[in-house]
Amino acid sequence: RNYTMRPSLVMVPLSPNHGRFGGEGLYGECKIGLETTFNRWKSESWEDYLSIAGAVIGWTRGTGLMSSNNLIAQYMEELGTRTFSTREMAFTMLGLLHPKICRVVRKEPIWVDLRGGIQRLMDTKSISRIAKQRVEEKSMSLKAISNELALDNQAMIDAISDSNVPSIAPSVLANHKHGFPAPVSSDRLTQLSELQGMVNLDKVVVITGYGEVGPYGNAETRWQMEAFGQFSVEGCIELAWIMGLIKHFNGLHPETGKHYIGWVDAKTNEPVSDLHVKMRYEEYILAHTGSRLIEPELTGGYDPTTKHVLREIQIEHDMEPFETSQETALAYKQRNGDS
Repeated sequence: RNYTMRPSLVMVPLSPNHGRFGGEGLYGECKIGLETTFNRWKSESWEDYLSIAGAVIGWTRGTGLMSSNNLIAQYMEELGTRTFSTREMAFTMLGLLHPKICRVVRKEPIWVDLRGGIQRLMDTKSISRIAKQRVEEKSMSLKAISNELALDNQAMIDAISDSNVPSIAPSVLANHKHGFPAPVSSDRLTQLSELQGMVNLDKVVVITGYGEVGPYGNAETRWQMEAFGQFSVEGCIELAWIMGLIKHFNGLHPETGKHYIGWVDAKTNEPVSDLHVKMRYEEYILAHTGSRLIEPELTGGYDPTTKHVLREIQIEHDMEPFETSQETALAYKQRNGDS
């Protein structure tokens, strides 16, 4: 429409593949046709409307055109060619949108070489064919080795089966993870050397660690309840151990007579697998964690519902029958019974 304004930046995707691989159809012709825009920018006076930045895109792994060649990218790099991932190429091309580049392309088009050295390969088709043959040969060798290992394993399994040795399925264990902060390197503490001699180290308080103890156990189990509304298998194991419901055992089990390593019930010494801890003790754990009323059996018999409240009064004559509120009457009854 012949609108003269701030020129629009056009990024032209060029390619070094001008029929070098073969079998691409009109791909090479299309890319060569785009190169004419550099001459037409000047011959047709496009400078008032468009700015052109052309990028010659090299071997980019993971694209639709190059997907069949992804397996040989490693061999191409051994020959000195740089290949790119889609993220690497996209990041590189975004650099053409930098304000400094935009100021340059307003004066004349620019041509950016992102080929990665693929232009130095004389016969790309033959090199690709040889590389694919190497990949296929290696794949066949690995497949043959895998088949041999499978036959060996099957033979060992058959031998064990013939000897009537009972198979023991391994039990699934909980995956406890305790993250600890990384220690500070000595380089980051060099500035503390300036304090040397300023304080008496015999009187300095040193905090070597800290922890959290609350209604939901520690910080990890408390966070599980806050974030997910339930305890994980690992959280139930930790709380069951803290609450004395289970204990760890390592030795000959008195019931089975076999060596056992794992959790057992604190009262019965019955073995309890990791996955069964949550199923067996979760109801009790939920009833005895979190914000709740004081449990007399856990506090030496202290029951807040029978707490004594003393009130000082002065009696000058024998008390007469009197009326009181229902709340006070219930308190008298709770303290003295029905007598």
